[in-house]
Amino acid sequence: MPFNEGSELHVFVDASRVAYSACAFVRTVLEAGTTVSLIRAKARVAPLKPLTIPQLELMACCIGARLVNSIRDALNLPNIKVTFWSDSEVALWWIKEHGDWLVFVTNRVQEIRQLTQFQLWRHIPGVLNIADMLSRGVPIAGCWIPCGGRAPHG
Repeated sequence: MPFNEGSELHVFVDASRVAYSACAFVRTVLEAGTTVSLIRAKARVAPLKPLTIPQLELMACCIGARLVNSIRDALNLPNIKVTFWSDSEVALWWIKEHGDWLVFVTNRVQEIRQLTQFQLWRHIPGVLNIADMLSRGVPIAGCWIPCGGRAPHG
């Protein structure tokens, strides 16, 4: 997977009542064209204790922030440009604003702000959020992407 000074890391986060997730892609522009590759993804089952969807979305933002730091360390890319994408306007508002929130929200927002800059967080419509596949699940048939008529590793 090629990297250069123009490479960018794009992290998508999402949540549902079942799970919350984050996935990271590297986008690199080369002379031959632009490449986009999945670097790492993480999904977790939602806790048994009932949480609101915005709270679960905030937990997805946390694992997205942690994911970036682990990728930067593992690949020695401390200065790579990063953009975070979430379809939760509530979670994005919590990350970007200051308020007197519940301890649960305050603790997660504090962690996200320690690991990332709030300016790096952007909104993406839910239908375009690739992390949706991780948080909601898809049938195996929905995961098949033809690769020259062969299995991806075949």
